[in-house]
Amino acid sequence: MVSENKKNKINDFLSGLKLFFPIGAGYLPLGFACGIVCAEAGMSVVQIFIMSLFVYAGAGQYIAGGMIAAGASPFSIIITTLIVNSRHVLYTSVLYPYIAKWSFLKQSIFATEITDEVFAMHSSYMAKNGANTVTAFTLNIFSHSSWIISNTIGGISASLIPDSSKFGLDFTLYALFIALILPRLVNYAQAAAFITGGLIAVIFALFDMVYFGIIAGAVAGATVGFYTGRRLHYVQQ
Repeated sequence: MVSENKKNKINDFLSGLKLFFPIGAGYLPLGFACGIVCAEAGMSVVQIFIMSLFVYAGAGQYIAGGMIAAGASPFSIIITTLIVNSRHVLYTSVLYPYIAKWSFLKQSIFATEITDEVFAMHSSYMAKNGANTVTAFTLNIFSHSSWIISNTIGGISASLIPDSSKFGLDFTLYALFIALILPRLVNYAQAAAFITGGLIAVIFALFDMVYFGIIAGAVAGATVGFYTGRRLHYVQQ
């Protein structure tokens, strides 16, 4: 007979797998397109594999691929991707209360695999069910693996697709995040954060300051969401 503890772990694993499916469905075309972009920038398949393994950031890898193709210096590529991906610090700070009791090693490994879409799933699930290591790491590992595989396949297939831009695959990144985050806006604070962050990012983009707009939008959205949530908390009391 299967023990109760083993049954619980199986259920936790299946919960993580269920959370992964919509992300995996989006990562396949997105990672495929990212692999093509990087290959067209002159990266080898091995380099694409290593980059998706250690960088693991859709927007960051697209930007890096474009900068490599433009002949940018390694230092400028590193700084730019660091700035763009610094929003992940905000993501992990939001999730930290749920994983505060985990060991530092588990927290560190967990944090390295947080992306926009994975954060959206974790924040929604943990708010209702708390943090479960099996569920959390199942979601993280499968999401990361699908990204690595799709990137690598894209790199291998680059020579077969001369102009990938006409397929519009790069838009998958934004469409996937919007599709995952909208159903999870369950209160005014979250809606305020989403709208504020989006508006700020768009305004900066209109002035050709896309990268800075991502950071400014994330900070502004988080700030507005925090104060809106705190105000609603006091009103309800």
